[in-house]
Amino acid sequence: MKSLRILAFSCAMLTAGCAVEKYQAASPSFKGTAGASNADEVVVLLQPVFAGKPFSEIVCDNTVGVTWSPAESRNIGFTQRYANSLAKNASQLTMLAALPANQRIGMSASGTLQPLNVDSRILVPVGRYIAENLKLAIGANGQVCEDQECYRRAMRDRPAARFVSVQFTKFRVAEEQRNMLMIEAEGAATVSGINIAKTNVPIRDVVNRSITTEGLWHSDFLRAMNNIANESSSMVAEKILAAGR
Repeated sequence: MKSLRILAFSCAMLTAGCAVEKYQAASPSFKGTAGASNADEVVVLLQPVFAGKPFSEIVCDNTVGVTWSPAESRNIGFTQRYANSLAKNASQLTMLAALPANQRIGMSASGTLQPLNVDSRILVPVGRYIAENLKLAIGANGQVCEDQECYRRAMRDRPAARFVSVQFTKFRVAEEQRNMLMIEAEGAATVSGINIAKTNVPIRDVVNRSITTEGLWHSDFLRAMNNIANESSSMVAEKILAAGR
C-alpha cells in the first residue's frame, strides 16, 4: 500500500488533498481444525476491551490503535491520504518535475526511481474476526459469550463444560515493511471447571504477510487483507480452545 511508482503516483496527484477509501465487508472464515473435532464442551467469555461494549465491535488501525466502532467493525480495508503523501515526498517530486518527461518515464520504467510512499490508514476489525472464527472453531458443542450475564447462564446450563475467560491486553495493526500487513494479538485465558484446576494461560499471536499475494489492484489488496485477518484470528481461536486441555 505504501509503494507507487511515479507514473501511478502522478495520476494520484489529481486527487491531491483528498483521501481515497477502499473497504469491503469483513468475511470471517475459520482456517484451523474443524470445530467438530473438539471432544469436550467449552464456553468462552471474550471480555470487553471497553467496559460495556461488545468485544466483536472493536477495531484496530495503524494510526490510532484499538477503538470501539460498531459501524467500522463490519468492514476491513484502508484509506490512502494523498495530501499527507505530497508533503512527505515534496523534495523528490520537485526533483522529478525538473527533469524532461522522457527521462522521468525512463527512470520509472527502469526501476531507477525510489518508490513514493502513500500515507495509509489500515483498518482491521479484530474483534469481529476473532469472535466469529471462535464460534466456527467451537461448533455446536460449545458457546461464545461477550458479557458476564451470558457467561453466568452458561455456567448454570452447562455445568460440565470447560470455561475459558479471555482478556486481551494488546492489539496491533502495522505496515512496518512495504506492502506487509502485521496483526498482533496478546492476552491471557483463565480456565476453570469441574475437576479442572484454575489456570492462567498466555495467548499471543503475530502474523506478518504480504498484501500483494492476490494481485496488485485495490480489490486484490482487500482480498489478501481478509485472508490475513482470518489466518491471524483462526490461530488466536485455536490457542484459546487449547487453553487448559
